[in-house]
Formats: sequence, structure tokens, C-alpha cells
Amino acid sequence: ATSQMELDRARAELDVAKAQIARTRAIIARKTIRAPFRARVGISDVHPGQYLNEGTLLTTLQGVDSAAHVDFEVPQQVAQWLKEGEKVEVLTGPAQEPVSATIVALDSRVDSVTRNTTVRARVSNVNQVPSPGASVRVRVPAGAPLTAASVPVSALRKGPAGDHVFVIAPDQEGKDRAQMRRVVTGPALGDDILIVSGLTKGEKVAAFGSFKLRESVLVAVAEQ
Repeated sequence: ATSQMELDRARAELDVAKAQIARTRAIIARKTIRAPFRARVGISDVHPGQYLNEGTLLTTLQGVDSAAHVDFEVPQQVAQWLKEGEKVEVLTGPAQEPVSATIVALDSRVDSVTRNTTVRARVSNVNQVPSPGASVRVRVPAGAPLTAASVPVSALRKGPAGDHVFVIAPDQEGKDRAQMRRVVTGPALGDDILIVSGLTKGEKVAAFGSFKLRESVLVAVAEQ
């Protein structure tokens, strides 16, 4: 049988062991470095057992959020058309789909050297953009919104009378004929060019071989 003295001694030893465990845990907790905010840890150049002086840089922290900010600069002439809440497109790579972002701030200052204004846009899904500090391209609306038709660049002809296209429309007998139409052009978008005025939606234009056409000539439309 175990005497009362042995039982008391065992309990005392248990209390001492528990105290040592608590002390060890406290020491470990003091040696565990925790980020003061939600972040992603960068590359570390220190190793286990290495002695570190006070102020030694251990690693870098990059804050992690559900959204990301993209800062970019635009000429002051473009900045005057932008406002908070407008949508822009962030292009992260040549093979990537554009990512939609919302303008959340425009700098009140214009750089005295470049004459550019800084704009900040917010991307809702941080997984859609590269790591912080990466380079991206931003597509912004330049100028007031306008409604325009888009035609292939090859459809636009230039002459003494100005820019024009050939519209293909049926005559009174139902035969397709070319009709020269003066147009006002806008900016080019890849292989297409915007027609600000002179065309309406649904009209057919000669995209290829238009240099052979003249007013009222019969046209055979090739099926594609």
C-alpha cells in the first residue's frame, strides 16, 4: 500500500512537472514570431541554430487581402474623363483575359515633369492579379463615351473627298450594288477601325477588294 507521505510527494512532483511544462511553453511562445497582420511570408536567409543580433532582418511580409489595388498613371487629358466608380481593365499578360477593376481614387495633383496623374483601381479578387510589385497594363476609357460602328481596316478607303467605305445594298431590282459612303473615323482597335458617323448598325460594307469598286457598280457577295 502507498503511504500518505508518498502520495503527497508524488503530487508535489506532479505540480513541479506541470510548472516546468508551463514555463517551457511560455519560453517557446516568446521565441515564436507572429506577424501582426494577415500576411504571406517571403524568402528567409536565416537557419536553425544561427545566432541573430538585435535588428536582424528575418524575412519580409506581404499583406494578404481579399482585394488588390493597382496604381497607374494616365496623361492629364485622360484623367479629366475618369471618375471614381468607373471600370477599367487590367491586363496581366499577353495570353490572359482582362481583369475588371473599379477606380477608387484619383490623385488631386498632376506631376510637374510628366504631366501625368496617378489613379488607383481596386480588383475584387486578389487571385486574378500577379504578386504585389508586378508590372501590368491598364486599359482605360479615353474621352467621352460614344456609339460607333466597327469595320475592318481594309474596308476604309481614302480619297480627295475624304474617308469613305462602300456600302453594299440592293437596288430597285434587288441586285447588290456598291454605294460610296463618306464616314468619320475614330481610333483603330487591332484589325478594325471605329466609324463614328456615316454608318448604321446592320449595314453591309465591302471589306475586301473595295479598291476595285466604284459608285453603283454591281457586286457579287462571296459567302464565307
